[in-house]
Amino acid sequence: MESSVSDEVAGFFNALQNLSTYPEEMPTRTNTREAASNMIAAFKRVDFNLKRHRADLDDKIEGTVAQASDFVKQIASLNMSIQSLEAGGASDKANDLRDQQEQMVRKLSEKMNISYYTNEHGSMVVRGPNQALLVDGKYAASIVTTRDPETTLREVTVLDSENNNARNITDFIDKGEIRSLVDVRDKVIDKLLNGNNQLAANIVYHVNAAHRQGFGLGKYGESVGRDFFATSPDINGAALNLRLSDAVQEDINAISVAATPNAPGDNVIVNEILRLKDQRIMEGGTMTFNEYYSNYVGELGLDIERSIHEKEADEIILGDLEKRREAISGVSLDEEAVNLLRWQTAFAASSKVITTADEMLETVLSLKR
Repeated sequence: MESSVSDEVAGFFNALQNLSTYPEEMPTRTNTREAASNMIAAFKRVDFNLKRHRADLDDKIEGTVAQASDFVKQIASLNMSIQSLEAGGASDKANDLRDQQEQMVRKLSEKMNISYYTNEHGSMVVRGPNQALLVDGKYAASIVTTRDPETTLREVTVLDSENNNARNITDFIDKGEIRSLVDVRDKVIDKLLNGNNQLAANIVYHVNAAHRQGFGLGKYGESVGRDFFATSPDINGAALNLRLSDAVQEDINAISVAATPNAPGDNVIVNEILRLKDQRIMEGGTMTFNEYYSNYVGELGLDIERSIHEKEADEIILGDLEKRREAISGVSLDEEAVNLLRWQTAFAASSKVITTADEMLETVLSLKR
């Protein structure tokens, strides 16, 4: 199982603790560089995985939008079929198609917020987010995804039947599966990416600031100003571009530990770096590195738990609404069984009356004989 960023950050500071005890020992220096490399790998792994999930969601948005567009076209096609059957006097078949159309509208509403009604010609009219016209008679708009020029992520666009007049409706979709996918992609994952980058950037900045003040061993025993880490100046690439500095990568003697030149047992600078672990550096000086990591990961857990509760509540409401709809428009088997018994009893009573009348008539005729 891969270690978390928090575990690897702790491992890095543990290695620094050992280096503080044995600052001139080569194994402890090697171990420190290895622990730093593991921490770098953890930051990069989180960055990669989050971006992979974002790309997967982007693809899923494209597929869901394609499904919604297909529902729109089916609704418009059913409009034409219903009108044709109505004109030919086949109202029963038209009603069957209306049921199918209602199912298509229901499926479309699961993808995004819509409104719909039947116009004076008996055709379904459907409008999407921001009142974008999706269906009117035989007219069917196309719902597609286009790439945002800055983020390269997909946005939802409505095109008219001639594939013209592009209208971006992404920000106006406030319900349905598409909205959920966009929110996770643009809000949840971006928040986690930013948290990962912020932590990486702050560790680099503060470790380097202390490390530059110190002296190493060997040819680095009389020089200062070296960074321990290197990364991109752009905060958005802090984790992706994180690496060891060239000097530390090439030679473990470049790791600055001492505050004075040519002093193998001096551990003042490494102790300065060690103190960073418990300093409130993050979020305007209110959190340590570990507290910051726990906070932004914990917020994700709370968001997930809140979403589960909201889903459960929505399922209860949905189930209740479906029962009410069936009560209004559906057929109750219990009610039909009661009616069948009532009609059967009425038939039996009628049959008895007819039988009795027939017997009375036979009796009267026999008297005349």
